[in-house]
Amino acid sequence: MKSTLLLAFLFILTLAATAQDKIIKNNAEILNCKVTEIGANEVKYYYAESPKLIFGIDKALVDRIEFGTGEVIEIEENSFRNPEYYVNQSKNALKINFLSPLFGTTEFVYEKSLKPGRSWETALGIVGLGNDIDDIDPRGIYGKFAYKFMRTPDYYMNKMHYSHILKGGYIAPEIAFRYMSFDGYSYNYYYDSSGYYHGSSSSGRESQVTLAIMLKFGKQWVFDDAFLVDLYWGVGYGVGAHDYDGLPYGFIVAPDDFPIALTSGLRIGWVFGK
Repeated sequence: MKSTLLLAFLFILTLAATAQDKIIKNNAEILNCKVTEIGANEVKYYYAESPKLIFGIDKALVDRIEFGTGEVIEIEENSFRNPEYYVNQSKNALKINFLSPLFGTTEFVYEKSLKPGRSWETALGIVGLGNDIDDIDPRGIYGKFAYKFMRTPDYYMNKMHYSHILKGGYIAPEIAFRYMSFDGYSYNYYYDSSGYYHGSSSSGRESQVTLAIMLKFGKQWVFDDAFLVDLYWGVGYGVGAHDYDGLPYGFIVAPDDFPIALTSGLRIGWVFGK
């Protein structure tokens, strides 16, 4: 009985030793071989028919390795996307638009990292809480939502990753909405029957609803996992400006005959929440 168990055990060990491993490449090609080493940059292996001849393949070309024992190892595509590099970094930020009070608004922003290279942010602005540059007593509110795609380098080096998960250049599609009221003025000029020139004016509260879809480009810096600076500009399409050209409250939308929308800003803030 003991000899039977011993033979069965040795048979299982022999099967495990001779079982083929599989290297599955990114292009779906399969290498049936025996893996000897998984290094930082290379996977080394040999074929059963020539065990003394060791081959190597760049890890960047490998999707996964399936061992004869049933174990599967997924090969990391690049270190930028590995969340383990950012475990001890803050993933959220609260920001204010540093210069917006000069243009008649106060803006608050919240940003949340979803994963390395991706985040979303939302902004709430109060129109009228700032300098009244046009002397029209503006009152209202606006909101923005953007989805950020962080820039990665043109080429990769071994173990290269973001210095901070919220830091770097980015591009972000953004949608913005604004409702506001303000003092509107209208003027009427005419000549009477005697040829004399006359003019009159009137004023009253007017309201405006504006919508814009923009593509935003920016760069964000994070200092000591505590303080950040976000500089950006954007361009896109907008509707709702009517005859009022360039009211600079949160963003600018040109009249409907040329509906371009523009935005820019300098935000500062604090990061938190690991």
